[in-house]
Amino acid sequence: MKSFPTVYALANASEEEINSHWAGLGFYRRARLLHRGATYVVEKLDGNIPGTVDELMKIDGIGRYTASAIASIAFDQCVPVVDGNVCRVLSRLTGIANNIKAPTLKDRTGWRLAEQIVSAGNGTNAGDVNQALMELGATYCSPSGTGIDNCDPLKDFYISTRIGYEVGKILFKSDDFNEINDLISNANVVRGTSKCSLCEDNGVSNVLSRIANELHAKKSTNKFKDWMKSGHAAFPTPPPKKGKREEVLAVAVICCEDSKIQAEKWLMIQRPNTGLLAGQWEFPSSILWNSGGDKQKKKRKKENILSSVPVIPEYERQVALDEFLHKMCHDDLNFGKSFGMHLRKCTRQNTSLQPVEHIFSHVRHTMWIEYGHLTSLTINDIKQKSWKTWDGREIRWMTLKDMQDVGVTSGVKKVLSNVKSYVSQ
Repeated sequence: MKSFPTVYALANASEEEINSHWAGLGFYRRARLLHRGATYVVEKLDGNIPGTVDELMKIDGIGRYTASAIASIAFDQCVPVVDGNVCRVLSRLTGIANNIKAPTLKDRTGWRLAEQIVSAGNGTNAGDVNQALMELGATYCSPSGTGIDNCDPLKDFYISTRIGYEVGKILFKSDDFNEINDLISNANVVRGTSKCSLCEDNGVSNVLSRIANELHAKKSTNKFKDWMKSGHAAFPTPPPKKGKREEVLAVAVICCEDSKIQAEKWLMIQRPNTGLLAGQWEFPSSILWNSGGDKQKKKRKKENILSSVPVIPEYERQVALDEFLHKMCHDDLNFGKSFGMHLRKCTRQNTSLQPVEHIFSHVRHTMWIEYGHLTSLTINDIKQKSWKTWDGREIRWMTLKDMQDVGVTSGVKKVLSNVKSYVSQ
């Protein structure tokens, strides 16, 4: 806020200035969309933020959730806001046996239910109601919420605690699973004849089984409360787990002296403008293997087998990087002093016997790092300090300060830290 106090300041900033402030936060696509959104507001709307959901959603980076939050909180519009926390509250209030990421809950039913809540009475103070629901889902109705806390304003209205109470009564009477199993069987029969579009497949039976198993294993000292707490904990159901995509990379960390400023500069390349970490700066690298491109991916998924990350032989890693560096220095560029040849012939050393791992939101990078120092020439011998690759990506020599200014990712910082440790040995 200090650097970009107004929408005009944000729109007039460069993407690199935005990135330098965003660095380390992850989800870099949001930084680009924030910048594009500010530019749209300045150029198309004369710097005025619209107050309706439909108009707000025309701005890059603003979807239904953000638009509804802005409209209700800042402009007093009577519209609901639904996020994961709100979905958790609604699932427990209604007994919907589904996970908070299920489209039927987060994209359809959740919005209809939340709209009923914010529209109750005369529909005023929708922003306060929305914030209360989100705060409730993050506190008293968080995943660890009990549903019976006296400070929880909805404790008398949860279906989840009632279901837990009823399952507990059945177990208390019979002390075995026969009646519970009958209840689950009957629920499956009913579900088979009239399929519920709100609950996930086997959601009802999974919830009942979870409650029963937890209560059966627990040595209860306060059975009524434990029954209700177990029912509350069973809603919503756990979301399906997605395995992270795996990528194995060979990374070339090349540095060269700049005698004018008495500092080292590092060869950096900008990522493509689309995809993971679009537009971010990194060290030159080559993808050696990725789980998404594995021909056996469908078979593994069907058989529920996790990807095994292979160890790529050193020779293959070196060849892949040699080819990439060769393509970077294509022949139609005038570097002076045969820079391309020097770069390709620069001796690169492995910085460790083990690769460096870095996890993004949905991708795990296994990086084999090779470090090289150009000793046969300096930055001052190179005519072109920046250039474009064959596919339009920019390449630059950067000091550590330059990296800070453009806002390199935590993954790049981890690679650089690895190299510095190697050099200091």
